[in-house]
Amino acid sequence: MPEKVADSIMPPLRSDLLEKLIGSETKAELLMYFHDNPDSTDTIEGIANKIRRSPKEIERDVSDLVELGLLQEVRVISFSKDRDQELQKEISQRLVSAGSFEETSTSSNRDLTGVGMVDSLLPDGYPSSSVVLVMGDPATGKTTLLIQLVTEALKKGRNVVYAALDDFPDSIRESMKLMGVNPRDYEVEGRRKLVFIDCYSFLVGVRSQEQYSEDPQRLSDLSIVVTKALSEARDSGNVMLAMDSLTTLIQRSGVRPSFDFLHTLIAKIRSNRASCVTSLSRKAFHPAIIAAIQDKVDGVIEMKVEDTKDGLARFIRVSKMKGAQHITTWTPYNRDPSMGLIIPYEEPRVKKSV
Repeated sequence: MPEKVADSIMPPLRSDLLEKLIGSETKAELLMYFHDNPDSTDTIEGIANKIRRSPKEIERDVSDLVELGLLQEVRVISFSKDRDQELQKEISQRLVSAGSFEETSTSSNRDLTGVGMVDSLLPDGYPSSSVVLVMGDPATGKTTLLIQLVTEALKKGRNVVYAALDDFPDSIRESMKLMGVNPRDYEVEGRRKLVFIDCYSFLVGVRSQEQYSEDPQRLSDLSIVVTKALSEARDSGNVMLAMDSLTTLIQRSGVRPSFDFLHTLIAKIRSNRASCVTSLSRKAFHPAIIAAIQDKVDGVIEMKVEDTKDGLARFIRVSKMKGAQHITTWTPYNRDPSMGLIIPYEEPRVKKSV
């Protein structure tokens, strides 16, 4: 099958549809509750109790979702799986880029990422000033790809700020070493190129040893710390912010506060002409929440895993990349601890013993 190449940005999602679906934190909580419990049928009081809200708080939002057809109201509230599937299909169709070129970001430079698997899906290169979402199922290698992008950026002389929400910075350092980069070489005082923001230690109740650390549930303080870490770079336009993961941020801080944080962060990245890459688990949230996030970013790299008779098969595609040609066809890839994501016909390098 020939590769499909798209070079446009996707048409904007209807703001009224997203507003009706996730226009408040309560709506987001209702969507997540019914997404996790699609067969649930209950009264307003029962639903309010399960999401720890008062009936008065959710009454209007429930009415909006009933009007949309997502919830069916008889004597109790129940989730319409058929309507949910229809909405998911509509959202999915809107999220795949169209085939005609509509807009080009002429001021954005493009470069190879150094990650062969990603570069093969971006014929004209990766926009250097962009906010990209790496989204996929569990076990696809989202964190592996983020670390791989970070190590390649360091090799190119870029400054990197890594916000760690899912693991200790030292564990990330070990993964970088496996890929052939000693992070300590880039953390030398006076010529520092790599900075970690440790959010994970707060989540597990351990005192951080990093220069920068913050509780991810205190989003205002986290925003200040990110700004301070980014300002360390002498060339603000030569900085990559990696955040792993957006999933944890939303689960800990809530949908609407996290959206506000993301909106501010994206504005900050764009004003500095820097770049950002963050990860998200596709199965953690309702498709409407996923759609709203995808609508905010410049690019989306999707990853999935399928169970076949020969074992697990992994696939990747670029479903969106603003102002750049990108291949939307699902493309197979392999994952190797010392090489990251690789094209299937590449052989993992053999390390010589000393």
